[in-house]
Amino acid sequence: MDDERNVKLVIEYDGTNYHGWQIQKNLDTIQGNLEKAVLSLTGENVKIIGAGRTDSGVHAKGQVANFRISKTLKTIQIVGGLNFYLPDDIVVKSAEFVSSSFHSRYSARKRIYHYHICRERTAIRRYFCWQVYKNFSLKLLNQMAKMLEGNHDFSAFSRLIVNSQHKRCIVFESRWFEREDECVFRIVANRFLHGMVRTIVGTMMDFAYGKHNIENFCDIFYGKNRVKAGSAAPAHGLILEEVIY
Repeated sequence: MDDERNVKLVIEYDGTNYHGWQIQKNLDTIQGNLEKAVLSLTGENVKIIGAGRTDSGVHAKGQVANFRISKTLKTIQIVGGLNFYLPDDIVVKSAEFVSSSFHSRYSARKRIYHYHICRERTAIRRYFCWQVYKNFSLKLLNQMAKMLEGNHDFSAFSRLIVNSQHKRCIVFESRWFEREDECVFRIVANRFLHGMVRTIVGTMMDFAYGKHNIENFCDIFYGKNRVKAGSAAPAHGLILEEVIY
């Protein structure tokens, strides 16, 4: 409709208590809560489109979504109103009106994820990192991370069946860094496959413990065989940091 306006949101959420982003029947999801909040605020049933469909238990600092409304509201009213109706673990950080052609998923150029590993036991951050007490090699992790940069087929690190025509992704940055008692994996790409980051981390950690040599990692990656890769790392260590347009 000509009188509809396209609204872009930046959203932060703690995914601990949710069955992922995507709305599912009889399950509590981020998208479901946002759509209910928009209905309560505007009286309009909308379809909210997210830039990334985060899995159950995954968090976000900079998830982006868009939807269309007919009701006349200022952006400050949208932010305040949605936050009034949303639970405390979902927060709308900002809202702006964008062109009708903007699509939070298809207009995105890059997505940035961080995966957090804590080297020691923690109570406060236990839902936001994978607690690993074994010794592992950061140098080896970065050798593997560097291999992922570029345009590659990531079949080895995705679910066998994905809702996508192909499994190629362009990785612009892939590296590990230390911060206090944490090791953080930063990966920036044009797109991500279902379960991709967590499977990459889980597989890398198997090698970082010294179970295999790095040549075996090459065989898994370039062999495109998911069965040979490791188990996915726990969801609660993963955060969608930012979406770039």
